Amino acid sequence: MKPDYKSVYYDYQTKARGLLTKESLTARFMQLSKWYDGRLSPYLPKNKQARCLDIPCGFGNFLYFMEDKGYSNIQGVDLDAKQVELAALVDLPAVQGDAFQILSDEVSSFDQISSLDFIEHLDKDKVLEFLSLAYSALKPGGTIILRAPCGDGPFGAHDAWNDLTHQWGMTSNVVRTLLEMHGFKNVKILDERPQPGGIIDTFRWLVFFPAKLIADGFCMALGMRPPAIWTRSMIAIGHKPIKAK
Repeated sequence: MKPDYKSVYYDYQTKARGLLTKESLTARFMQLSKWYDGRLSPYLPKNKQARCLDIPCGFGNFLYFMEDKGYSNIQGVDLDAKQVELAALVDLPAVQGDAFQILSDEVSSFDQISSLDFIEHLDKDKVLEFLSLAYSALKPGGTIILRAPCGDGPFGAHDAWNDLTHQWGMTSNVVRTLLEMHGFKNVKILDERPQPGGIIDTFRWLVFFPAKLIADGFCMALGMRPPAIWTRSMIAIGHKPIKAK
């Protein structure tokens, strides 16, 4: 049977990244963890024993961050066995499985569900199904964290269509609406602004704010509303109410 285009593309991407050893994966994870820490730490569960699911987990970058932050009850699931094998090189708790089946089997079970770079790979009906299942699988008061390309600004097309397997593009308003229509409250959409660290990262962090102010002013001078999110991708965070819908 001839492999489908997604399998061929994913296999190539795995090799092309060059992240095939424990050392290369760890170096990449440490780099990403610094950004996650600066941007997402305030939204993580207070309890380090909170039950957290990362789905699909890929080769484990967010699992590594959560483990590094001291969370002990974390689980990653990915349909791609090769991604799970890479996560295992760094001793991360990842297993092969189907996201929809895992969520279907769990009701009010998780304190946090993270799903980075996933919904853009699904057709729209499956996105609705995924969010409905995620809402059901979260405990009351639980949190969902999504990452997706953002079409608000002039550069969003890069992340939206820089992957052959992406099915659709979205704005921050669409993602907010999707979360709210499934019952999530206190939805926040975060840009992917630089975080201070090394010399280059700190310089980018310092320049980001005045550059955004100038760009916003330029849009208003032209009679246009500035984009809510200027960066190419966004983070969306929603909360299941204590008293669920």
